[in-house]
Amino acid sequence: MDFMKIIVLEAIGLHLGYLGCYGNDWVATPNLDRLAADSVVFDGHIADQPELKPITTFMHRSVATGCHAIPIMPQVMAQPRVVQCGRLTHFGHNAIDVFAVKDEWLWIEGPSLLPPWHLDDEMLDAYFDEDDVEEGLTPWPDPPLDLVKLNEAEVLQLQNTYAAVVTLFDAQLGKVLERIDDDTLLCVTARSGLPLGEHGMIGTPRPTLHDEFVHVPLVMRLPGKAEAGVRIAALTQPIDLLPTFLEALAQPAPPLDGHSLWPLLRGEVEAVRPHAFAAVRVNGEESWLLRTPDRALHLPVGPGDRKPQLFVKPEDRWEVNDLYQQQIESAETLEATLRAFVSAIRA
Repeated sequence: MDFMKIIVLEAIGLHLGYLGCYGNDWVATPNLDRLAADSVVFDGHIADQPELKPITTFMHRSVATGCHAIPIMPQVMAQPRVVQCGRLTHFGHNAIDVFAVKDEWLWIEGPSLLPPWHLDDEMLDAYFDEDDVEEGLTPWPDPPLDLVKLNEAEVLQLQNTYAAVVTLFDAQLGKVLERIDDDTLLCVTARSGLPLGEHGMIGTPRPTLHDEFVHVPLVMRLPGKAEAGVRIAALTQPIDLLPTFLEALAQPAPPLDGHSLWPLLRGEVEAVRPHAFAAVRVNGEESWLLRTPDRALHLPVGPGDRKPQLFVKPEDRWEVNDLYQQQIESAETLEATLRAFVSAIRA
């Protein structure tokens, strides 16, 4: 298996719930939707190190190491050239400029979809009609990244403004897609989603790992559009991308915590992992997540009065009904698994 080129486009703050190829029916994302039709779409991709404001350098992330905890960096022959394209409004042109260098493996970090959103008025107004204006609803380009209590009008303002941001991202992505050859393995994903008031906050002022933050897109167009239209429900994580790309480049891989996704892509297996893990730290507080195909267990770690939570998947997509006490036996089993994982990582 020897592909000519790999390109990864990794946005920041791309909310899965606003993408047409993931079920949204009111936000325009025609370019991403067309790409998805030509690609393999992963429906259960969970970010293991989600960050809205990138702190961890690429070489210390699981996408570069394939490992959860790395006392010594694994030695691999192939590494991508990593380029930052942070500005959303210039993302397309910046990415195209990068393509001028013939890299075997290119990783583009960005753009960021976090507020404040510096869009022109016409774009900001895209999802506001005359009735909205008459009711006093206008775009909200600078919502606070903080704990919030939003009324119905503010929720609508926030959602409609972010919808315009996503549509702009899609338009910029369209420019990029025009310049990528069919013999390239193209991967579009996100470093994190973006909480938009679903659990009383915009952004992550507190360490939480709800679906709007950790469930991110993973769309992979194979050379020649092989396996186009296939959807994979199995749990996957960014830690799985390194072994996947090394296999694509016919490069040997050392022992890794991540799993190559090629058995899934070839239809040889239905899953590569029984569960997914995620962790986040904010202002000295931590939260950990254990995600199985049918449950999401949230475990706060450290000071504070936050308690574990359990949500049923996929029915409770946005994690509204905490069933920890009602399903205490299964919750405690999952919690024991997660605590053992946390202990192993810290050791």
